[in-house]
Amino acid sequence: MSLNKDDNRVVIITGLSQGIGQSILKDFVESGTNVLANSPNEQELKKIVSSISDLNDYDNNNRISYLVGDITEKGFAEVLVEEAIKKWGRIDILINNAKITNNPKIKCDDEVISENKQQQREQPSSYFVPEEYETSDPMIRGIYYCIKAAVTRMLSNNDGNATIINISSCQGCLSQQSVNSYREDNFGVDPYVDSMARIETLTKSIALQLADKGIRVNGIVPGLVLDDIDDELVKDVNKRNYKENEVPLGRIAKPQEISRAVLFLASKEASYITGAMIPVDGGLMLKRPNYFVEVI
Repeated sequence: MSLNKDDNRVVIITGLSQGIGQSILKDFVESGTNVLANSPNEQELKKIVSSISDLNDYDNNNRISYLVGDITEKGFAEVLVEEAIKKWGRIDILINNAKITNNPKIKCDDEVISENKQQQREQPSSYFVPEEYETSDPMIRGIYYCIKAAVTRMLSNNDGNATIINISSCQGCLSQQSVNSYREDNFGVDPYVDSMARIETLTKSIALQLADKGIRVNGIVPGLVLDDIDDELVKDVNKRNYKENEVPLGRIAKPQEISRAVLFLASKEASYITGAMIPVDGGLMLKRPNYFVEVI
């Protein structure tokens, strides 16, 4: 699966860190897409982009660029999108792959909503983000900032194949007891698992809102992926075997198996797919305990 190398499309990819992000970047560059990569870690980002740029047979110097910054910071998403516009004149694909892993303290959403309402009055946009999406969850907030900034530009040059892809995780679908007790700062819920679950609602809601504008919005739900799991798990044969036995297909995925699904959703072959959350997990979600709740 590849994109049309003659269409000169432009993609922004956030969360260039480990296996999945690197593989997504490599696949899109090799498919002829102009890529703007993003991560808050400058050293890591430069290393990844440099390794991809060294590939043979591709004019990568003009096709790949990067911008260091944190998408959760107000205003940075606009800067990120404008960088793509400045370099290539358009934005066709947004891939939200950023992850927040430090379990930040959860605050009251009312504080964030009130602040953002004032900012919306001062800086009106052609694409409105509803109040209920303005959240204190940094991961979700960062994704919405990127969507808002990208869609505003997509509306002006949309050829009917603009698309947004959100990368989630099976951790949002499988119940876990990783928080020992209720506390004011975590509500008895693992913040990372909660964020992953909210991505599905985010994806479907925005997909419905943007459908009549010709912008497709979908999500990928990876399972266990090599290079994105703990080194201890990879090196410990017993722990790895235990995890692999939990997966119906009996193995951990390669990063390329995730990135190829992302590439498909961004292609014209997926032109009639929107609002979908596609599991690429070896069947892991088939074992989720909340299945019967969903079908009742």
